[in-house]
Amino acid sequence: MRQNRRMNWRNIFIPAGLAGLLFLSFRAFGWWGFSLVSSGIIFWLLQHVSRLMKTMESAAERPMGSLDNAVMFHAKLHPGQRLLTVIGLARSLGHLQSDKGVQPEIFLWQDEAGDRVECTFQEGRLMHSQLIRAEPALSPSVET
Repeated sequence: MRQNRRMNWRNIFIPAGLAGLLFLSFRAFGWWGFSLVSSGIIFWLLQHVSRLMKTMESAAERPMGSLDNAVMFHAKLHPGQRLLTVIGLARSLGHLQSDKGVQPEIFLWQDEAGDRVECTFQEGRLMHSQLIRAEPALSPSVET
């Protein structure tokens, strides 16, 4: 099966920009400039890895696809949010509804009342979220 993949220019421009910054710092200030800029880049990368690990650690403590309150979770979502941010808000990983590795990715979270939130991601960014309310349970009428 052939997948339609769109080129993500961030995968090219960010490393090329960082390499250019390292080159320019070396040209301007020698090894002192190179070491200063490389230390800053490493610090930036460590911050991102630390955030990723903290989010995944908190998500690992809860069942997959579970939420405290689907309505409140849905209210915090807006288009453009990253998948990592959405996982942090839910404090759990969502159930993948689409085929693995196929864009767009659809994840589902559900609370104890049965309300669900379905999120569609394109290239790791939230494109659309939908709140699906549970059907209210019909209680039997009590005759007196």
